[in-house]
Amino acid sequence: MRGKSTLKGKGPAVRGALGEVIVVMSLVLVGCGKQSAQIEQNKFKLQAMIEQNTHQIGCITPHIEQNQQELRSANIAIENNARLVAADMAVVADAQMKMQQMRQTNDQNLTATLPIAGQHQRNLHIEIRNVQSSTQTVARP
Repeated sequence: MRGKSTLKGKGPAVRGALGEVIVVMSLVLVGCGKQSAQIEQNKFKLQAMIEQNTHQIGCITPHIEQNQQELRSANIAIENNARLVAADMAVVADAQMKMQQMRQTNDQNLTATLPIAGQHQRNLHIEIRNVQSSTQTVARP
């Protein structure tokens, strides 16, 4: 009984406090409800963005794969061309080396024949003088 008597005098105050707690809890729940609704709305927006991005990735992926294949093909072509150029350069270098050797041989031959040519030229001059002398001798009677 004692418990009843203490609540009797405080009944309206307790009821008022309980009412305030209920109002506050309602406001909190309403606020939580708004936040939950906002979270749910954001969740739907995020899902829509994910689906849109997935679709865009799906559309772009074939182009990326095609570009990668074209890039691989271009790289293979470049490597093949580089090999051909290297082979051509080796042929040119070999031909150039042979030409250099031939030039050196020809230079040596020319250098060796110069004294002979000089001697032939001197002999020719002597013969020309001899012919001139003979011609002058024959021309004087």
